[in-house]
Amino acid sequence: MWSKDQLNYLIEKRKSENENYHQLNNNMRYNYWKTLASEINIKFGTDYSGKKCKEKFYGLVRAYKKMKKYVDGDPKGKKTMLGEMFFEEFKEHFWEKPRTNYDIIHDINERSRATSQATTPLNYSPLSSPPPPPPPYSPPNIINLTSPPPPPPPSSLPPPSSPPNIINID
Repeated sequence: MWSKDQLNYLIEKRKSENENYHQLNNNMRYNYWKTLASEINIKFGTDYSGKKCKEKFYGLVRAYKKMKKYVDGDPKGKKTMLGEMFFEEFKEHFWEKPRTNYDIIHDINERSRATSQATTPLNYSPLSSPPPPPPPYSPPNIINLTSPPPPPPPSSLPPPSSPPNIINID
């Protein structure tokens, strides 16, 4: 039976090592859980296996997800003791793979495409500058038909000179 202190330790270790955890391959993840179990066993005088630690952790994730559905009013949700106990801790979704800038841009483009029915993604990359802002709004020109048109603006050309003198030589 896991104590609250053991569960807190399990959660804190997994939380603090999340980024590294997601960079491990399957064999290394097996060793990760095995090492974490050894740390817990030494600290608390228990005898958990790596498999049991992994199962307990993902059981806490499932308890949170059930509790989240319950809180959201979903009939598939269920109020659980563990879900209630660790709800605030798991609200951060700290166990999920960290998102890169590319993941964030992908999501923005997906939402943009879905809302605007556009066929081309936004042209933005985290490696480039953000796109320029749109030009400021300027109202259309409105013609007033009740008053005479304004005079033309003064010309910067000099006034026409007298016609040149033409000499015909026959």
